[in-house]
Amino acid sequence: MKECDSDTAQDTVYLAQDSHADAGKYLPAPPDTASLAFVDDFQQWIWGKSMRNTERGRQASWESLNGTVRMCTVFSEALGITISQQTTPALWQLIRRAGNTGSRSTKAPKQKYMRQRPFDRMNEYTWGEFDDYDDLKGNGSYPSAHTARSWTVALTLAQLVPELQDTILRRGFEYGQSRVIVGAHWQSDVDAARLTASATFALIQQTEEFQKDFAAASKEYRQLTNTSAPEDITWPSLKRVLDAPIDTASVRYYGDMAHYWMGKGERGTERGKQAIEDAEYTIDVFAHMFTPCAGITLSEEGTPAIYALISTAVDQFLTAGSTMKNVYFRKPPFVQLGEPTAIPEEEAANVGKSSYPSAHAMMAWGLALSLSEVMPDSATTILKRGYEVGRSRVIVGYHYASDVQAGRVMASCVLAQMNNMPSFVQLIANARQEYLQLTSGETAISPQNSPSETPSARIYDMQGRLLNDTSTPKGVYIKGDKKVIGKY
Repeated sequence: MKECDSDTAQDTVYLAQDSHADAGKYLPAPPDTASLAFVDDFQQWIWGKSMRNTERGRQASWESLNGTVRMCTVFSEALGITISQQTTPALWQLIRRAGNTGSRSTKAPKQKYMRQRPFDRMNEYTWGEFDDYDDLKGNGSYPSAHTARSWTVALTLAQLVPELQDTILRRGFEYGQSRVIVGAHWQSDVDAARLTASATFALIQQTEEFQKDFAAASKEYRQLTNTSAPEDITWPSLKRVLDAPIDTASVRYYGDMAHYWMGKGERGTERGKQAIEDAEYTIDVFAHMFTPCAGITLSEEGTPAIYALISTAVDQFLTAGSTMKNVYFRKPPFVQLGEPTAIPEEEAANVGKSSYPSAHAMMAWGLALSLSEVMPDSATTILKRGYEVGRSRVIVGYHYASDVQAGRVMASCVLAQMNNMPSFVQLIANARQEYLQLTSGETAISPQNSPSETPSARIYDMQGRLLNDTSTPKGVYIKGDKKVIGKY
């Protein structure tokens, strides 16, 4: 796997290797070739081969060059400017360090699983013109480091230039799919890498080096383009960033069905019971859910700043997810198949609702990313719990696996914009301060500002309709003694 530059020095990343969340623990093992879960990987391998002698295939081959120079070229197209070390040193530095850090997030699971790559498993050669056959054979396939690099950069640039977020994110998404086309990675390698990248993106937010580089790159870009950052926040467009949901006529539907049947088989187990419990998403439930991961009891009384963060973050992810569900209509599995779920009392309320993307998965993964910023030392267990909630939606029969993956990916895109909200940034700072004080044994002090006192940001949907004012969380009501997020 040839690189166009040498990106191995510690000063070219934002996180030391031992500061990464361990994806070998928070993500499941890659699908075995004898598993039903391998069905989608096989179908996508066939799709990838069919694309090679096309313009898209030639693009994928060109994108096999790994490293900062290729990232700058790829995202120069998205930003409409030329990015280079000479002409835009601040942007180059941000892309270099963010990309390298994202790439390194795949190291632990790669070494743990040493998954055989598609071209090697199928006795072929990689289609990528810059891929080194022997180097790739000795380097684990799961997750994809190319994809992790590009998705970390895409999220970073989407935060930096929010008015171009859809173009940037789509370009980053396509770069990952290129690895499937050339036969260097299975689809599940690419899917996993987008999650390790989103975890990396969350963790680097609180590093001084990232904040400094981000500010310099923002200033450089705005001066170069003679533009100002938009005052209002718009959520990313599901339709522009991701592919349409899998249709029942697609061969990829067999992959969704494989996960459905595996999930259905778990309903009578302890994991199945957990999946039913994960269906409830009050603020108190989320606080209780992540308490074992945090190592401290999360509650409105004991950790008011962290609780305020949970309340606002869940509301924002739910608002974004609810809007995105209106883009496509996909029948939930239990409706499509005419089968009962593990939670029959909720079926009537969900018959007419789209399953793509999963709002549960978006909330849980988005909240896990947010809490990782606050408690980076507990990020591995936090992310594992957030990941499990998405899988629970497949087990109970309310979502396909691709709905869940879409929810997780879009959660990272939404987080990129939430990081542009002064009120959310303040909530993170308050929660981080509270966590450090509690874990150091000191008495916690009141947050610097309550959510109602922090600056707000207006949020609009794709049609320009005002969705929310983050100064006061919407959709929260009282149910008994619990604060509840309105169900969707």
